[in-house]
Amino acid sequence: MNKLATRLRIGEKIGLGFGTVGLIFLAVIWFYHTNLNRVVANYQDLGSVYGARQSHAFAIESALGAMQSAAERFLLTRDPAFAESARRKAAALDEESAQLAESDPASEQNARQIRALGEEFIARFNAIVAAWEVKGLNEDAGLQGAFRTAVHELEARAGHYNVDRPYLLLLQIRRREKDLGLRREPQYQQQVHELLQQLTAALETSQLTPDVKQALAADIATYRTELDDYARRVLAGEAIAGGKGPFRDAAHRLEAVLEAHYIPGLETRILQLRRREKDYLLRGDDRYIGMVDEISAGIRAAIAASQVAAAEQAELVALLDAYQRDFHALADQDQRIAKLSAEMYAAAARITPVAEANLSEANRLMRTMSAKIAASSAERARLSLLVAAGATALGALLAFLITTRLVRPLRSMADLLDRLTRENPSERMPADPAGRDEVNAMAMALNTMADHKATFFKWWRTSTQEAIALRDRYQADSPAAHAQACDELNAAAQSKLEQLETIKAQLLLEATRIGAIAEELVADTAHREEGVQLRNMAADMRTLLSVIDNGAESDPLAAPEARA
Repeated sequence: MNKLATRLRIGEKIGLGFGTVGLIFLAVIWFYHTNLNRVVANYQDLGSVYGARQSHAFAIESALGAMQSAAERFLLTRDPAFAESARRKAAALDEESAQLAESDPASEQNARQIRALGEEFIARFNAIVAAWEVKGLNEDAGLQGAFRTAVHELEARAGHYNVDRPYLLLLQIRRREKDLGLRREPQYQQQVHELLQQLTAALETSQLTPDVKQALAADIATYRTELDDYARRVLAGEAIAGGKGPFRDAAHRLEAVLEAHYIPGLETRILQLRRREKDYLLRGDDRYIGMVDEISAGIRAAIAASQVAAAEQAELVALLDAYQRDFHALADQDQRIAKLSAEMYAAAARITPVAEANLSEANRLMRTMSAKIAASSAERARLSLLVAAGATALGALLAFLITTRLVRPLRSMADLLDRLTRENPSERMPADPAGRDEVNAMAMALNTMADHKATFFKWWRTSTQEAIALRDRYQADSPAAHAQACDELNAAAQSKLEQLETIKAQLLLEATRIGAIAEELVADTAHREEGVQLRNMAADMRTLLSVIDNGAESDPLAAPEARA
């Protein structure tokens, strides 16, 4: 690690440090962004899957409610627009169910069940609409229009046979006619005249055909004339032959015509028939069907018992039969509609629990997933805070290490420089010769300076010892002192020789390094000449050092003794 650190300059170290811290914080940002993306993706999944399921569930519930509402409004109003609306809502329900199955495989079974029940519901509803179309969407359409047309025709014809009032007046006229013959009082003649006027008015307002009215008017005129002649004889006290005469024949003709157009209670029975018909249409109670049949039977019996012509009786009975046929067909359609309605509502009742269950499940899954995402988000937030704190701590540690790597050697160099001013320390700064660090270069320079000072100091001390030894040898006054001085001089010379050997070894090492650098330059085409020159200079240095070495080995003490 120290060797690697010396390969970098201070700026490179600082840049690398800040770059590393930046990378750490970029990694923190990337981690935070990744967590945020995961949270966003979770919420997107929540919206796209579970939110979509909930949305489809709500849409299905809404479509189901709208479909049922439109169907019920059609049954109340028989408006075709509501039928079409129910079909559109059924199509929307089917589409929402299909989208639910497509977007959420977990809900596919419920969606298929809802679609099947929705199809069953709308099939029953369409059958109900068809039945109502047969029955009649309004009172003038379908079976309702058919039996109403028949009964209106029957009612119109019944007016032709409603001669109750004229017949009653005729009976009262015959009664006053008898009273006139019995009591012979003029007041009865006057009463007959008044009743004849009422009869004429009643016939005019009746629904009899014009021909019949004309015939009856002629008979009334004949009756009045003959009756007045009869009254004159009665009031004169003449014999009246039992009250017989031409007036009586005219009265019989009147009575015969009225009886030929008289069906007792026909209009009343038809009104009762319409009443029970309305009761059935209003209440839907089957017992009114029996009442209609019973009244129809009475009308049929009254027609048969009347003196109306057979052809007219046949027409009246045919109209009554058509009415009964259409009325019973309408009752059958009502039963079919009731059955289809029950089946339709049963299908709707089966749809609702499935749709509500699907909605409840969607809500439950939505809450569960929301809780999981919230817990996961909180956990990721805590983890992001821990990572950010760890990155901050790591960045601080890295900054501390870089600062320490810079400050500690500088402090050591300052201490070594301080000691160099006062002493000759033996400690050296750790340095890498191949390093590029400025601090490392300063350490190498400081080491060189310390080495130079140590060499100079050692050389100075050895030279001092040599000078003292020479002085002592010249001043020796005894052989023993002379020998001792020679030994000291020899030791000083040997010490200098060792120093020279050390310097030579360093120079040889530097020459070798210079040669290696020269070889690298020679290999580079651009610096081949400089490399050759540098290589030759390194060779000359080695040769010169070898010569010095040989000369020193030949006479190591020549120099000191020559100086002596």
